[in-house]
Amino acid sequence: MIRKAPERHIARGERENPGRGSIRRRLPRYSPATPVPGKPQEVRRTRIAIATQSPLFRDVLSLSLAEEETIEIVGEGREEAGIVEILKKETPDLLLFDSEGLGSTSEGMIARLRRQAPSTRILVMASRCADENVEKVLRAGASGLVGKQVGYETFLRAVRAVLAGEIWANRRAQALTLEHLTDFGAGAPEPEDRLTKRERQIVDGVARGLRNKEIARELNISEKTVKSHLNSVFQKLGLEGRFALAMLRLD
Repeated sequence: MIRKAPERHIARGERENPGRGSIRRRLPRYSPATPVPGKPQEVRRTRIAIATQSPLFRDVLSLSLAEEETIEIVGEGREEAGIVEILKKETPDLLLFDSEGLGSTSEGMIARLRRQAPSTRILVMASRCADENVEKVLRAGASGLVGKQVGYETFLRAVRAVLAGEIWANRRAQALTLEHLTDFGAGAPEPEDRLTKRERQIVDGVARGLRNKEIARELNISEKTVKSHLNSVFQKLGLEGRFALAMLRLD
């Protein structure tokens, strides 16, 4: 009598190989689509560009910031045309701007850079931190001024504060800036009388901290149209930069 061999049950995790018998092969525990418990999720890194003439200062600053896990250096420039190119290509979240290293007319350059890249916030680095100097850079459109004499940890706090939408400046300098922005002169038309309905809507979006893309989506218009209206608003009100505009309350 021929005895039939018992059927072999292939367990889960095994595969049958007819040529070489049954070989146990352990299947992967997780498929590619399955998230691995405990695996850290990728964190969006803050994109920062640096603008200064000094190669040594630029390299030291870049190397120091690159050590921060949440920061990515996306460009370094030493003259206005190169900085503009970086802003257009990389759209950084923050531009670190060396006021002394970029000439005596840095306020005008700040204003032009803000118009070129309104979504990029600017933190000015300077040796002179007098109230009038802070007021000038804030009126030009920067989001703050940090002294070069401060420690690295204080510098990082300034960077993070500006990235969070805050202004890094002492209270007196902010007060002087607000006083200048609200002084339209006796008998001058009220700010709201100078603007169209659409321009007022865009000013309101800026005051709420929205970026051009968000304002465009909310108003169902293009980003290009938003930028065009903003330029018109700046000219009508004699302001430079989004900070100055955000400080202006239109009732």
